[in-house]
Amino acid sequence: MPVVCPVSDKLATPSGSKTQLRIPTELLRKTSRRLYWLALLIAVSVVVLVGARHVLQPELRVFEQQLIFRLDVALLVLSSIAVILVHRSGVLPPARVLELGQLFAVLVSLGIAILEFTRPLPPGLSPVGVSSLPMWILVFGIYVPNTPGRTLVAALVSACTGPLAYSFQRWGNRVPAWDREDLIVWFVPSFLMAGWTYFLSRDLYRMEVDIDRARDMGSYSLEKLLGRGGMGEVWMARHRRLCSGAAVKLIRQEVLVQKTGREAHILRRRFEQEARATARLRSPHTVALHDFGISEDGSFYYAMELLEGLDLEELIERFGPQPPARAVAILQQICDSLAEAHGQGLIHRDIKPSNIFLARLGIDCDFVKVLDFGLVKTESVGATRLTLDGTTAGTPAYMAPELATGATFDARVDLYSVGCIAYFLLSGVPVFEESSPVAVALAHVQKEPVPPSQRSEFSLPPGLEGVILRCLAKNPADRPQSAVELLRQLRELSLGEPWTQDSAQRWWRAHIPEVFASELPQDVEALSRPH
Repeated sequence: MPVVCPVSDKLATPSGSKTQLRIPTELLRKTSRRLYWLALLIAVSVVVLVGARHVLQPELRVFEQQLIFRLDVALLVLSSIAVILVHRSGVLPPARVLELGQLFAVLVSLGIAILEFTRPLPPGLSPVGVSSLPMWILVFGIYVPNTPGRTLVAALVSACTGPLAYSFQRWGNRVPAWDREDLIVWFVPSFLMAGWTYFLSRDLYRMEVDIDRARDMGSYSLEKLLGRGGMGEVWMARHRRLCSGAAVKLIRQEVLVQKTGREAHILRRRFEQEARATARLRSPHTVALHDFGISEDGSFYYAMELLEGLDLEELIERFGPQPPARAVAILQQICDSLAEAHGQGLIHRDIKPSNIFLARLGIDCDFVKVLDFGLVKTESVGATRLTLDGTTAGTPAYMAPELATGATFDARVDLYSVGCIAYFLLSGVPVFEESSPVAVALAHVQKEPVPPSQRSEFSLPPGLEGVILRCLAKNPADRPQSAVELLRQLRELSLGEPWTQDSAQRWWRAHIPEVFASELPQDVEALSRPH
């Protein structure tokens, strides 16, 4: 049975090519510590081994006088000290330390490769044994977790340092030419190990990520990434004790560290505001909030009900314009949610098809849930707008003119957006189709909409077009003055055959049968019929 997350932004699912893995903050800290100990081991090992060779093999001291040898030892020791100092000082965030670690892996590989070609050999002889590079590539790739793609890139670049060191030494006539067979035996294992490291580290990385995230979210075990949006991630989760399902929306600490101080503050405030605003609402047509908190690594999260179904944008994309009776039934439920929110002084400001979720809830189908109160504004004097510089709250295709121009606004901006949704449901296209988002916003300010009856394949019931056009009025005074008034006007429409639960269940069984994996009781249709 498909479970779709209640999140407003169009999200790339894990099966899509757009989704990329992100490294949890606690795993970043763990990686930084591991880099510290690895760098310490390299620095100590180089000093001890070079000192031991100097004491135990005095006949090789002449080779230690070579400039390339001294530079190579300095490279290994100084790069290790740099990693140690960065970790101890904390001057870089963990994400940047991990990038430094990738560079460290390549530099150590180059140092190992150069050392191997400064070993003295009798004339005409090739080295005996195998290169040390494959072992370093494997150890680093497994011990220092990273995304599989980054691990593969670092491993392949590290493998290339062997041929690079050999070519450099040959260019300086410091080593004799090797036979082709010797070159294959010496260099090919590094590239093979790079490939093996990718596959081995991939499973280890995912396991560490899953463990980290499962621990981070307190009472909730995150089971499957449902998608990502502008605010963060949404996960399918399960409560550890109750074993009940939930959708956990979170904004991770590593997302915040990529923002400026003010942007991070606004993002945190907006996320918290969304949770608090949603928690205040009790309409059955507003997505329910179960929990809100801050994890150990500083990630903000809240848990909401897990919904089965699809949002209105997907509905139109997959099945085209909807009949008027169904559109009106959907609009009435949206108004129910907004009426409560407006009654508490909350303005949504981002009503759009992807924020309206059509669900199967219990025995009811076509049950509307209004999502994402992240841009909600309190209708009070001195209320602060949590908007980033260079951005406008809302979505241009569904934005009221006063929002587009930055003028003073009230709850009637949401009613304008409801009119845009009604237009979209009936025609399958937005009110205005322009070449850019700015042009769309200007059209809402300047242009009169084409009546929906001229763009819909359905014959609209008397009065429905008038209700929609009143919602789309440029002047807020010409619109319905409240969600309650709009709801009353929609209920007074003469629709002919109404859209009932019987109609909804037939549609869902025909078009989305997978949501009926657990069958409804046989007498549900009787319950849904009017008496």
